[in-house]
Amino acid sequence: MKTLYKQFDRQKLNIDQDIQPMEVTDLEKANIKRAVMRGRKRKNHLPRNLSVAAAFFIASGITLGAAFPTLAAKLPIVGNFFELFVDDDNYVFEKFDSFSTDIGVTKESNGIRVTVTDAVYDGENIAIAYTIEGEQEFGTKPILEGAFHAEEFGDSYEHYGFHPEYITKKISDTEYAGLFIYQLIEGPKPDEIHATWKGDSILDVWNVKNEFPGDWTFNLTLQALNGEETKSFTDAGITSEADGVHVALTKMTKTPITTTLYLSENVDVRTAALEDEEWRGALLTYVVTDDLGNEYNAIHYKDTGHSTDFRKEHRSVPRITTTTFHEDATSITITPYVNVYKFINDEDVNEGPLELAKEPYAIESMVFDLK
Repeated sequence: MKTLYKQFDRQKLNIDQDIQPMEVTDLEKANIKRAVMRGRKRKNHLPRNLSVAAAFFIASGITLGAAFPTLAAKLPIVGNFFELFVDDDNYVFEKFDSFSTDIGVTKESNGIRVTVTDAVYDGENIAIAYTIEGEQEFGTKPILEGAFHAEEFGDSYEHYGFHPEYITKKISDTEYAGLFIYQLIEGPKPDEIHATWKGDSILDVWNVKNEFPGDWTFNLTLQALNGEETKSFTDAGITSEADGVHVALTKMTKTPITTTLYLSENVDVRTAALEDEEWRGALLTYVVTDDLGNEYNAIHYKDTGHSTDFRKEHRSVPRITTTTFHEDATSITITPYVNVYKFINDEDVNEGPLELAKEPYAIESMVFDLK
């Protein structure tokens, strides 16, 4: 756990420890703290007393329960591992097994064996598949927690510019399969990386008291997949507008295993909330579909979000990572949904847990051609 918290010791942030209405885990709260540090390095940094509310919109959080079919053959106890997860909302790496590099390295510490089975680097994300085995129960959703660094990154991702996602599947009380996704948001994306993943604990993200220290360090050399294509939409005018909300599609990057959509958001929160009350925050979420009727799963990096504390010209630059689009699809539709939040007690003290101030509502969809 120290890897997640060490960079916030000097911040002394007032983080509420029971954010039940937001349904976040203890690890998500740690990610929120990291996101606050990232926000402080921007010009429109977050005031200390708004750290919980504003930082919520930065943290994408923990994604649990998706699949990577390559593990099916490597975990006989699981059976057909792929079929267990094919309907999971967070499953986006459909072609993981076709492009991943076999690693097959096991490290054991304090009676716990961690095996990195496969890894893939597509230039946008680094995804590492691994298993956890031991003699004891590790909790509901354990992950391998620890620092990840590649020498080619230098200091670029020391505090911000990246975002981690963790996907976990419980096989039995003592066996788990996981996927660690390291998203490269702002910084270098080299053709080859020499990375070290220094795992120092097995951590249950639903109950961080379930923590098992150890040393599971893995060294990985990964080549970026060939075939990355980037298309700019900056001058295409693909936008969505509503009262107080402006969204634009700025770029699309396709790799052999993922498609990443880059967006720009401006939100006048008072106008979008249709009220002039106490502090309000806004978070935009998205549904991605094609002209064939397919709806795509996605990993949503939310960036800073929006609040009444920001200036009206504040811009957030989120991105959506999904799988490759269907080969017969000719157009993609992105539908934004506006979520407005408030503090539960709506008091003068701008801190504490959040809840929706109103029902989320959809605004105008954005449509662009693929061919």
